[in-house]
Amino acid sequence: TMAKKFVNKNGWWGILLHASWPTVLATVITGMVFQLAESGEAGLSAFTAGVVVWMLSAVSVLLIAAIWKNHRHLAIPMAMGAFVAKIVVLGLLLTAVPSPDWLHTTGAAIGALVAIIVWQAAEVLVFINTRRLIYS
Repeated sequence: TMAKKFVNKNGWWGILLHASWPTVLATVITGMVFQLAESGEAGLSAFTAGVVVWMLSAVSVLLIAAIWKNHRHLAIPMAMGAFVAKIVVLGLLLTAVPSPDWLHTTGAAIGALVAIIVWQAAEVLVFINTRRLIYS
């Protein structure tokens, strides 16, 4: 038998949920791998960086969800703006906030990268299965 095709029926809230859980799971796993393979600091660094990426990504989707209700025509420009803002905020955090002594730079970089890739992939997959619903 064929598996039932997933369709997100909760709009932006569904996108938030279905992009969040794989990102949080990947962040926890990446932190654990670094903890076991390298050190406690590396594990904490990978986990912290992943959580920061997840929080910034979640805020951008929450913003779009809030705007979608009354100003649908602004959703796509807001999504693009939120993505650029997320990258800018990450850059500012990396340059303006002094690194704590325990920060393991490789762990943090890979933790952030894993979170970004998983979030983007999950968001695109959920969006594909949401779009038909929103626009039809």
